[in-house]
Amino acid sequence: MLVELDVFSGRPNPRWELDEPAADELRRLMRRLTATAVTPPEPPGLGYRGFVFTDDGREFRAYDGYVTGSGVLLADPARSVERFLLAQLPPELEELRSSIGLEAAG
Repeated sequence: MLVELDVFSGRPNPRWELDEPAADELRRLMRRLTATAVTPPEPPGLGYRGFVFTDDGREFRAYDGYVTGSGVLLADPARSVERFLLAQLPPELEELRSSIGLEAAG
Protein backbone atom coordinates (compact mmCIF):
# COMPACT_ATOMS: atom_id res chain seq x y z
CA MET A 1 0.00 0.00 0.00
CA LEU A 2 1.43 3.36 -1.05
CA VAL A 3 1.26 6.24 1.46
CA GLU A 4 1.95 9.91 0.73
CA LEU A 5 2.41 12.59 3.37
CA ASP A 6 0.73 15.64 1.81
CA VAL A 7 2.85 18.38 3.34
CA PHE A 8 4.92 20.13 0.67
CA SER A 9 4.14 22.78 -1.88
CA GLY A 10 6.46 23.20 -4.83
CA ARG A 11 8.27 19.89 -4.36
CA PRO A 12 7.23 16.26 -4.34
CA ASN A 13 5.56 14.91 -1.22
CA PRO A 14 7.31 12.02 0.52
CA ARG A 15 5.93 8.55 -0.27
CA TRP A 16 6.56 5.11 1.10
CA GLU A 17 5.13 1.61 0.96
CA LEU A 18 3.45 -0.04 3.94
CA ASP A 19 4.34 -3.68 4.36
CA GLU A 20 1.45 -6.14 4.34
CA PRO A 21 1.06 -6.44 8.15
CA ALA A 22 0.88 -2.63 8.46
CA ALA A 23 -1.53 -2.39 5.52
CA ASP A 24 -3.76 -5.02 7.17
CA GLU A 25 -3.74 -3.04 10.42
CA LEU A 26 -4.72 0.13 8.55
CA ARG A 27 -7.62 -1.73 6.93
CA ARG A 28 -8.73 -2.93 10.39
CA LEU A 29 -8.62 0.63 11.70
CA MET A 30 -10.74 1.84 8.81
CA ARG A 31 -13.34 -0.90 9.36
CA ARG A 32 -13.81 0.41 12.93
CA LEU A 33 -14.72 3.90 11.72
CA THR A 34 -18.29 5.00 11.16
CA ALA A 35 -19.81 6.70 8.14
CA THR A 36 -20.80 10.32 8.61
CA ALA A 37 -22.68 12.98 6.71
CA VAL A 38 -20.67 15.80 8.30
CA THR A 39 -18.67 17.82 5.80
CA PRO A 40 -14.99 17.40 6.65
CA PRO A 41 -12.72 20.45 6.83
CA GLU A 42 -10.81 21.39 3.71
CA PRO A 43 -7.05 20.98 4.01
CA PRO A 44 -5.14 24.28 3.92
CA GLY A 45 -3.26 25.44 0.86
CA LEU A 46 0.07 25.23 2.68
CA GLY A 47 1.43 22.89 5.32
CA TYR A 48 0.10 19.57 6.52
CA ARG A 49 -2.85 18.37 4.43
CA GLY A 50 -3.09 14.79 5.64
CA PHE A 51 -2.02 11.37 4.50
CA VAL A 52 -3.11 10.08 1.10
CA PHE A 53 -3.01 6.32 0.62
CA THR A 54 -3.98 3.95 -2.13
CA ASP A 55 -5.43 0.53 -1.45
CA ASP A 56 -6.46 -1.80 -4.25
CA GLY A 57 -6.67 1.09 -6.72
CA ARG A 58 -8.79 3.25 -4.41
CA GLU A 59 -7.40 6.52 -3.05
CA PHE A 60 -8.17 7.83 0.43
CA ARG A 61 -7.19 10.90 2.44
CA ALA A 62 -6.93 10.94 6.23
CA TYR A 63 -7.06 14.51 7.53
CA ASP A 64 -8.28 16.23 10.68
CA GLY A 65 -10.38 13.37 11.98
CA TYR A 66 -11.91 12.15 8.73
CA VAL A 67 -11.08 9.59 6.07
CA THR A 68 -12.47 10.45 2.64
CA GLY A 69 -12.27 9.05 -0.86
CA SER A 70 -13.55 6.36 -3.16
CA GLY A 71 -17.15 7.07 -2.22
CA VAL A 72 -16.60 6.93 1.55
CA LEU A 73 -16.72 9.55 4.27
CA LEU A 74 -15.69 8.19 7.64
CA ALA A 75 -15.48 9.98 10.98
CA ASP A 76 -12.25 9.39 12.91
CA PRO A 77 -12.51 11.70 15.93
CA ALA A 78 -9.49 10.06 17.62
CA ARG A 79 -7.53 10.54 14.36
CA SER A 80 -6.51 6.89 14.66
CA VAL A 81 -5.68 6.52 10.95
CA GLU A 82 -3.50 9.63 10.92
CA ARG A 83 -1.76 8.57 14.15
CA PHE A 84 -1.17 5.09 12.77
CA LEU A 85 0.32 6.44 9.53
CA LEU A 86 2.48 8.87 11.48
CA ALA A 87 3.81 5.90 13.47
CA GLN A 88 4.75 4.28 10.12
CA LEU A 89 6.80 7.31 9.02
CA PRO A 90 10.16 6.07 7.69
CA PRO A 91 13.21 7.11 9.74
CA GLU A 92 14.54 9.31 6.95
CA LEU A 93 11.38 11.44 7.22
CA GLU A 94 11.49 11.91 11.00
CA GLU A 95 12.23 15.63 10.68
CA LEU A 96 8.70 16.08 9.23
CA ARG A 97 7.00 14.72 12.37
CA SER A 98 6.78 18.14 14.05
CA SER A 99 5.05 19.68 11.01
CA ILE A 100 2.17 17.20 11.34
CA GLY A 101 1.15 18.13 14.88
CA LEU A 102 0.06 14.68 16.08
CA GLU A 103 1.52 12.34 18.64
CA ALA A 104 2.19 8.90 17.20
CA ALA A 105 0.14 6.06 18.60
CA GLY A 106 2.00 2.98 19.66
